[in-house]
Amino acid sequence: MPSFTVRETLRYPRPDVFDLVADIERYPEFVPGWKEARIVWEQENRRSVEQAVGIHRFVWRFRTEALLERPHRIDIEGGGGPVRRLHQVWRFEEREPSTTLVELWTDYALAGGPAAAAAGPFFRRRTEEVVAAFRRRADAVLRASD
Repeated sequence: MPSFTVRETLRYPRPDVFDLVADIERYPEFVPGWKEARIVWEQENRRSVEQAVGIHRFVWRFRTEALLERPHRIDIEGGGGPVRRLHQVWRFEEREPSTTLVELWTDYALAGGPAAAAAGPFFRRRTEEVVAAFRRRADAVLRASD
């Protein structure tokens, strides 16, 4: 199964960056291609989310379950559509006061078929775009609250 890590250093406190990433229902407001995100259930530090992402006519609907360990990490498992299995881990490491190293590790297995063939190269590029969207969102939201 392919896996990769995308890293970004943000000049904001770790708890604030964690909260920004954990606020999944707001993703459609600022992450390109994120169509829907709805928390189906939430209990303590666990949640299940129905989501839809896509470009043009292709929309991938899927469900994930996440374990949130504020402010250190978010573990995500899911799948659906062309993705048989998706595992992502967001890590938030405090580097110095008000600076956070953000890592998004992704591991996935494709289900096969034409949609899966198109999804393979899309995954890494899409993950890089998601992390960049969080950097822009942090600059807009967290800098404004300083």
